[in-house]
Amino acid sequence: MANNLDSKRVFARAIDPIHIGAGGYRLGLVDNTIIRDPATDVPKIPGSSIAGVAREYYTIYEMEKECTLTDEAEKRKHAEEKAKGIFGDENKKGKLRFYDGQIILFPVSSQQGTVWITTKELMEYWFNEAKSEGDNRINIPKKVSDEAYVVKGIKEDSSYLNLGWLLLETEKVDFDCSRCIALPKKIDSWAGKIVIISEKLFSHVVNDNLEIRTSVKIDPSTGAAEPGKLFTYEAISRGTVFGFEIGVDKDADVTEILNQVNPYFKFIGIGGMGTRGFGRLELFYDGKIDAINRDNSLSA
Repeated sequence: MANNLDSKRVFARAIDPIHIGAGGYRLGLVDNTIIRDPATDVPKIPGSSIAGVAREYYTIYEMEKECTLTDEAEKRKHAEEKAKGIFGDENKKGKLRFYDGQIILFPVSSQQGTVWITTKELMEYWFNEAKSEGDNRINIPKKVSDEAYVVKGIKEDSSYLNLGWLLLETEKVDFDCSRCIALPKKIDSWAGKIVIISEKLFSHVVNDNLEIRTSVKIDPSTGAAEPGKLFTYEAISRGTVFGFEIGVDKDADVTEILNQVNPYFKFIGIGGMGTRGFGRLELFYDGKIDAINRDNSLSA
């Protein structure tokens, strides 16, 4: 990255299904689809969505925790001015640049229970050498074909593994033909069973195992369903692990900002269908502090 720009990696686990709508209808199984990467067809969380939500939550934090004004309109104005200094506006570039949230580990039902699928390329990009003693070192294959490569949590005597409708032969990871990477302790606890599959299968398995729900519009005057108002929508499954990066100007304390907005991601969330139980994310990053005390101090 540029000399005056650092990079911060953030991981997130979906506590609820996540629906980031594509903004229209298309022919297919569902009416309201979610945003996908056009190159891979894998669902994602756009960086603009993360940035917008983070900005609003920072503004709310400033209003609730930092601002001493009593008038609500003035508090909002003061908090928005502080947010502009960090996130920018139409006239000034912000100190933080949010990039798309990418699915790293996706949960799929199997005869072995819930299995998190991923690819060799994703594991190599997002996880490197161990940073602490609590990190879990695992071996991943250097080359991948059409088998399912068990890297964590599944009995070695299983010859086949079903991932939804798909049945794959399992393959042991040969120590001599593998690369050792380290899963941070928190992410290791999020995904109990991990299987690596090929990139060409990954998008198909993900898209075939998304959550699909059906709703109907209610007429407020009668309390009954409106005729012809049945609709379906899809969402990224609960338990999915994402990764996204933030470009940070060197004079910005991104860890402090993340600690301030993190509780709102966990209890309010991101995306649509929030009143239907969607959207909450649990974040993990270096320097995370889990709780904010009422006296405005931060504590672990």
